[in-house]
Amino acid sequence: MIRTCKNCGGKIIFDVEKKGLTCVSCGSLFDVSDFDAEAEGYDEQAPVKLIDDTIDCSIYQCSSCGAEISITNTEVSTFCIYCGNPSIVFSRVSKMKKPDMIIPFKITKERAKELVRERINNGFFIPDSIKNYEIDQMRGIYIPYYVTNVEYDESMILSSEHRSNKNTHTYYYKRSAYAHMPWVTTDASTTLSDSSSQRLEPFYMEESIPFDEDYLIGFYSDMSDVKEKDAIALAKHRARKVFEDEMLNSITGSNKKVRDCRFRAEVYEKPVTAFLPAWFLTFRYKDEPYTIIINGQTGKIVGGVPWNKAKFTSMLFILSVLISIALVCVLNFMLPAVFSSRSSRSNRNSGNLIALPVVGSIASISAGVNKIKKVLKSIGRTTASTLTSYVSKRQKGG
Repeated sequence: MIRTCKNCGGKIIFDVEKKGLTCVSCGSLFDVSDFDAEAEGYDEQAPVKLIDDTIDCSIYQCSSCGAEISITNTEVSTFCIYCGNPSIVFSRVSKMKKPDMIIPFKITKERAKELVRERINNGFFIPDSIKNYEIDQMRGIYIPYYVTNVEYDESMILSSEHRSNKNTHTYYYKRSAYAHMPWVTTDASTTLSDSSSQRLEPFYMEESIPFDEDYLIGFYSDMSDVKEKDAIALAKHRARKVFEDEMLNSITGSNKKVRDCRFRAEVYEKPVTAFLPAWFLTFRYKDEPYTIIINGQTGKIVGGVPWNKAKFTSMLFILSVLISIALVCVLNFMLPAVFSSRSSRSNRNSGNLIALPVVGSIASISAGVNKIKKVLKSIGRTTASTLTSYVSKRQKGG
């Protein structure tokens, strides 16, 4: 592990933008492949050393939420990556198995900040005071994942409903197919909830490279604590979910269902392990920490921030008024045109013409309400509480 600059002896970190090891003192740039960790030797005071297929890491534990992070160089944060509380304390030195692969960071810290600010500034229900938030802490962390090669095939009976005039008909379909899914990723740490890690995906594993410790310099890594058999079970479950969703998308109609199925999921090789990159940005609002995660490869954002309840209540009131007005218009114009047997053909057409934009307005309002629901659901997905549930049981499908 390279710890000092060959030119000036200064501290070296991995520079995401330059894709190499950079000296923070003199600016010298080194290629990761130029160095052989074993040939360089080790400082006895350094917290990392190579022992077979493991590395020794300094473990720091948050006394607030219980999360553990490993430090593979001499940099130590005084803030917890997960909950944002300044309560990180040294715990122990522990051996950690080296992963097989790694995807180095492609998104720089500054670019990650820009992406988060763009998302927050465009949020309609986000309080204005949050849009000018001050970052408490931002750190890059490598999340441990299992990568499983799954072969899957299934035969199933599907059904969907189709409307014809006033009648509803149920149609049945038979589907049978085979799928090879070589890159099924499942996170290998209970620190990060499954709901957060899955929404952080996709990671493009084609860009992975063999693991090298030098990519960790300047970053943190999470501890792997998920058993291999549990990772395989979850990978099979996720493969089945993807497969069945694709089959349901292949048929038309509404109320689509899987009526019956016969499936086979096989894993012929042991899952490989990988370190995948993410930025953790923590800020405070009303003395509460909030954490947003950014995919360090793609820039995808996962996170929840407080929302303006007064603005949301006002929007609901306006929508309810608009819906009431639209319904009154429908009753005044559409019903007489439909049910009045004495009305002329022209009057009925006139009533329908007036009603059409009204119905369109109702559809637009309904779409707006659904959009609001999705926004609120997205806001609530990843808050500080979900990120700090270190001791909660891991979800195993379902």
